[in-house]
Amino acid sequence: MTLTHRERILAALNHQETDRVPIDFGGTQASTIFHGAYERLKTHLGLAHETKIFSDIRRLAMPDEAVLQHFDVDTRFLSTGGTFIAKQVIDDDTCLDEWGVTWRKAADGNPMPVDGPFKEPEMAQLDAHDWPDPDDPVYISGLIERATWLRDNTDCAIVLNLGTGFGTHGQQMRGFGDWMTDLYKNRAFVTRLMDRINEHWIAVVGNALRVLGDKVDIVTWGDDLASQAGPLFSPEIYRTLMKPRQKALIDAIKSNSEAKVLYHCCGSVTPFVEDLIEIGVDALNPVQVSASNMEPAELKQAFGEHIAFWGGIDTQNVLPNGTPEEVRSEVRRVIDCLAPGGGYVLNSVHNIQTDVPPENVVAMFDEAVNYHHAG
Repeated sequence: MTLTHRERILAALNHQETDRVPIDFGGTQASTIFHGAYERLKTHLGLAHETKIFSDIRRLAMPDEAVLQHFDVDTRFLSTGGTFIAKQVIDDDTCLDEWGVTWRKAADGNPMPVDGPFKEPEMAQLDAHDWPDPDDPVYISGLIERATWLRDNTDCAIVLNLGTGFGTHGQQMRGFGDWMTDLYKNRAFVTRLMDRINEHWIAVVGNALRVLGDKVDIVTWGDDLASQAGPLFSPEIYRTLMKPRQKALIDAIKSNSEAKVLYHCCGSVTPFVEDLIEIGVDALNPVQVSASNMEPAELKQAFGEHIAFWGGIDTQNVLPNGTPEEVRSEVRRVIDCLAPGGGYVLNSVHNIQTDVPPENVVAMFDEAVNYHHAG
């Protein structure tokens, strides 16, 4: 039986076998493609539409409907307005976001956060900061119109994208090293910083979901808990300071909708997966298979009954450096590990990078659509 795209995604997230593995491309801010790679992909496919950029801070492309239909993609992107837009353009290479973080283009052309508003861990700075207003109409502007269009014109799963969470925002606003130090030495400051950011997103998602009703299937956001080698901090730090706040955001999503929760965290996140399951995460992205202790078969065996996996196709080595046949082989391997019994949505590990050849993008999605694993 052939499923609709939406049915396919939701069945997989409910740990049910599907007619083929569902695929995502551009459904989230962490599963799309950098501008340069997208331009080459368009040329390769013989398409000539204007490229839309949904983040002028990150230079990520929003795949056109023609591309999504070409690859038979099961997801469609929806975002709270203003979330990824520069608040102030300083010069051609530098801009300021709504949180007061300065972004500057690096040598490879991709912007990086270079400065934040909090030089010292002082409560007075927190109180005096010009925080974004979660009730600003910009966050829900156009949401219902876009969601209604998607419901009326596609049969795909609609993914509502929030911004990054209190960890990543905190690191950018304070500076990564200082924020890490604050976890141990300045807890009153860092927990208040987390709360201000988390309270913002709880309010934004509540407002958005009350407008959208049942026109959203998945809500996603991300935070950094791990590096490629292992966790950034101890389980005690996570469970004491972060887990309760993440649960509060998830509770706000699930109390206002029937939407599934997709959580994005790169790196070796394995030590936290049980905690994420406990607080209501339905699916984990990007499943960075090149990181320590992130072997797909082991993840499936340990956690596959309780959480779905979303991503898994390596962007560090296989996609940029492999041949199309090597890409296809890796797609088959990961599907065989993660798809049995449902619980897998295929995509690249994080956004498709600038150095990925278009032939390999085509090979990844083509093999995903046509390969049928042994169920």
